[in-house]
Amino acid sequence: MSDGAGHQAGGPVPALLIVNPAGTRVRTGRTEEVTERLADQLDLRVVETTGRGHATELAAGAPEAGVELVIVMGGDGTVNEVINGLPASMPLGLVGGGKTNVFARALGLPGEPMAAAARLLALIAGGTRRTISLGEASGRRFAFGAGLGLDGAIVREVERWRLTHRLHDDSMYLMAGLRTIATWDRSKPRLAVHLEDGRAPLRGFFAAAANGDPYTYLGGRPMRLTPEARFEGALEILVGQTMSPRLITRALAGMLSSNPLLGYPGLPILHDQRTCRLEADVPLPFQVDGEYLGDRASVELRSLPGALTVIAPAPSAVPGDDDLAGDGAEAAPAERSQVGGTDT
Repeated sequence: MSDGAGHQAGGPVPALLIVNPAGTRVRTGRTEEVTERLADQLDLRVVETTGRGHATELAAGAPEAGVELVIVMGGDGTVNEVINGLPASMPLGLVGGGKTNVFARALGLPGEPMAAAARLLALIAGGTRRTISLGEASGRRFAFGAGLGLDGAIVREVERWRLTHRLHDDSMYLMAGLRTIATWDRSKPRLAVHLEDGRAPLRGFFAAAANGDPYTYLGGRPMRLTPEARFEGALEILVGQTMSPRLITRALAGMLSSNPLLGYPGLPILHDQRTCRLEADVPLPFQVDGEYLGDRASVELRSLPGALTVIAPAPSAVPGDDDLAGDGAEAAPAERSQVGGTDT
């Protein structure tokens, strides 16, 4: 290893490994193994995050540190912090570390750290990179999804459950989701989605923006709210115009099936949106990449084409859902991530 202070032609690539020590798979003691594996072929510097925002600072300082590749070992929350500091010219590598790893799995990468490290090194050796779009929600970049309303409330409820019950399995998410849906205000839609083409705003109870597919996972099963979302495209916006338990239940079953539809009654999808604005009558729960960021009355969404270069296979080489479900993301519930806290 070295401090990444230089890179001679033909030598190992100087890389910075950002590790969230609170990551679910990091806590199992895999860091040393992963570090040794990566250091076999990279000029590696390793830094552990110490709190919220630290990963963003480390990513922003990568060029000055003399590295040419930033690698993340942590959950989706750690990845989100990194992409909010990473310079556009700096490629990103992913070696798992969380319990769900939605972004990595959607890119066709393993969630299990040692398998992910081996895959990363193979892709680097083959010169394989993928340039993708990112989403942005009121200045905060996101890798795969953001939402205002229902999904934000579910993430908020999960945080509360984790603090009070110390649960980390699927039952927590199911209970939080069912409770949130059952108690959501159905009196009238309180959200307006303003489109860039000047059409009349769509009214709804909630809205979810997807930068890729799937939107999240429930255990090993992908939840595909917007099956046409692509990392190379613009945003897909699902607008929740119904809170009917029957329609919501039917839609959720379809989204978790192997053949999801491109839309469901009361849940229209707006395709390839470069920008749009969400305005709520009252502040609603807001989440980005599975992180609850407080309640907001207004959110500006936009797509950032070609904003990130990631070490990942081309879209045609991404495994199918069955492969992703069994790649080392074994029984991995769709948990949120938090840098410097309980990162999943």
